[in-house]
Amino acid sequence: MNRAALFRLVLAAAIALGAATGARAFSVLGIVWAAGEIPMQLQLGQPPSFLLDGSTDWDAAAEASLNDWNAQMVRSQFVAIRGSTAAKARGNSLNNVFFSPDIYGTAWGSGVLGVTLSSRSATTGLTSESDVLLNSTRTWDSYRGPLRRLGNSGLPDLRRTVLHEFGHVLGLDHPDNPTTGPTQFLSAIMNSNISDLDMLTSDDIAGVKSLYDLNTGPPTLVTQPVSRTVAIGGSYTFSVAATGTGPFTYIWSFQAAGSSTPSTLRLATGPSYTIGSVQAADAGTYTGAVVNAAGGFALTTPATLTVTPVTTSPDTLLINLSTLGTVGSAASQQLIAGLVIRGTTSKTVLLRAVGPALADFGVGGTLAAPQLTLVNNGGTTIAQAGAWGASPDAAKFPAAFTRLGAFQFKPGSADSALLATLAPGNYTALVSGMGGTTGAALVEAYDADPDAATSRTRRFANIATRGAVGTGAAALTAGLVVSGPGPHTYLIRAVGITLASTPFNLTGVLLDPFLELYQGETLLRENDDWDTPASPQAALRAAAIQVGAFPLRETRDSVLRSGLDSAMVVTLQPGNYTAKVTGFKAATGIALVEIYELP
Repeated sequence: MNRAALFRLVLAAAIALGAATGARAFSVLGIVWAAGEIPMQLQLGQPPSFLLDGSTDWDAAAEASLNDWNAQMVRSQFVAIRGSTAAKARGNSLNNVFFSPDIYGTAWGSGVLGVTLSSRSATTGLTSESDVLLNSTRTWDSYRGPLRRLGNSGLPDLRRTVLHEFGHVLGLDHPDNPTTGPTQFLSAIMNSNISDLDMLTSDDIAGVKSLYDLNTGPPTLVTQPVSRTVAIGGSYTFSVAATGTGPFTYIWSFQAAGSSTPSTLRLATGPSYTIGSVQAADAGTYTGAVVNAAGGFALTTPATLTVTPVTTSPDTLLINLSTLGTVGSAASQQLIAGLVIRGTTSKTVLLRAVGPALADFGVGGTLAAPQLTLVNNGGTTIAQAGAWGASPDAAKFPAAFTRLGAFQFKPGSADSALLATLAPGNYTALVSGMGGTTGAALVEAYDADPDAATSRTRRFANIATRGAVGTGAAALTAGLVVSGPGPHTYLIRAVGITLASTPFNLTGVLLDPFLELYQGETLLRENDDWDTPASPQAALRAAAIQVGAFPLRETRDSVLRSGLDSAMVVTLQPGNYTAKVTGFKAATGIALVEIYELP
């Protein structure tokens, strides 16, 4: 976990603080240090002149702030290493404190005086490193009392600034942070803006005591996770039970077979976690850490998951994909389904745009008048359909629906359908609302070849749908049907932030897609960012190249505050599945759900 905590300079007159009224009090970041010493590498150097408070150098002023916190803690203590010459770097397991012209290469924000960057251990969940950087582009001093001016600007005080930042090192957050709840006004050095306050208050002390005043022992483990051998597609649950002083936090780490580096399983946050459909990438060891509020922790013995392969069938087909989404009035808010036909001869497909019929399945706010448009790879419209009963193929539809397992449309409904025979290539089906209508709609693509033998020679290689992702029932939900004599392997992706990059350059994209794969009500797999855990990332890249999929963004965007896209390679037995795309922590925006058949 990385957390940047910013302290901004605001002139005293702008933020005069009154007594707290109905205050929620201190706030915590959710990470703490283990019991013992917390060494701080003080590397602030010598001031150009005498400091107003008489400190002999910057490190002396910083050490005084460390001691203010030490006076309030029992189980942990800061240790000041003045004049340290340790290397200044992220990820070096040292707690560097220094002046810097930037934040490890990122420019300082307007008015920002300092930042704390903390990381947690992948195995214990406890803090493993905290660096404190101070903005060297400002003119500093060290003093007490009201904030002072330097010309027309404020003169930042190092001692109260690092007092605030060292609170972040310990795991305290801004109690006045409006992103964590209603704005409140209380006296605290941990408030987000610097003020005339130059010492710890009762709120700051209560916060640090809640984290470090306990001196209880570590939890005691009474059950451990169990090693298993599971075939691809099977289920595996790892779990732990502990006694002791709670509440407990659970952190699970995974080390892939053949790897020397563990990764934190960020979605496994409880005493147990189930992988509903085990895949080859899940082979490795799983280790749990149980952490109590005092920072005491106990590690489980590693449990090994051995995954045995299954034989896949080249005759198994992806015969149907249907995606439920929301259609808006703008062109960018259409429901857009792309399909790729592979082979040497033409293929018959059934495409449907379902709106009114969804009401029979309990879907509210349906699209009253869907319009279905089929476009080839060159952008030429080759077919368009409105109400299915007005189609020249209307008489053929009931029999085709029955043969393909599609539900029937009511006579006179405005739902759309078309049968088309398509040469191998790429096609796009667009669902919009006639007359500017909007609402929930379902776009469906069926393999309509007359028999399975024909389908095996010309098959759906890829089906993808782009649409708006909302919250709750407004998720982008893709249903897929796998048919054949045995399992087959697929690449499934939920793409959002990559769509903001060249060549797509879309606006309003889903910045952090979250992908879940279900069979019925059973969650088989889930993924937030395709680089987590890191071990399957190479296989995901290789699968994308193999099927001709565009590459996904590899780095997070600090400006857009994005995560990464989601992806999984999964071998599925014949059956019906659902891929659900939502925004992590209820984010919304445009996303693409893709299903690729791997050869």
